[in-house]
Amino acid sequence: MNNLLNCGLVDQIVEMAQAKEMAKMARLLKGNKRKRHLNVNKLEDANDAGTRNAADCVLIITEGDSAKALAMAGIEIVGRDKYGVFPLKGKPLNVRDASNKTIMDNLELQNLIKILGLQLGKTYTDLS
Repeated sequence: MNNLLNCGLVDQIVEMAQAKEMAKMARLLKGNKRKRHLNVNKLEDANDAGTRNAADCVLIITEGDSAKALAMAGIEIVGRDKYGVFPLKGKPLNVRDASNKTIMDNLELQNLIKILGLQLGKTYTDLS
């Protein structure tokens, strides 16, 4: 028994089993990005957000929870695959002349930056 364990056969069997599991996982994930999991309070994300179909998704930004409820009622009709909803609290900060510290201290803007996947300091251009 000791000779069998020391010859490396068990290690090869374990490596083969691990390789089969990795190949199985690769087949399951092929063509799909992993769905992102954001811990943003009150965000109702689209089902396709964070996947390869994310470019087709729309984020509806509402003014408060009551408007969010109305938007959610409409989304239930058209489906949750392409539409997400996020309610803002209060008046948004005007970031045109705000410093990076002021922007990062604002919780609502932090949440929007996280939801949209934006990076501070990066210049975004319209490609349409």
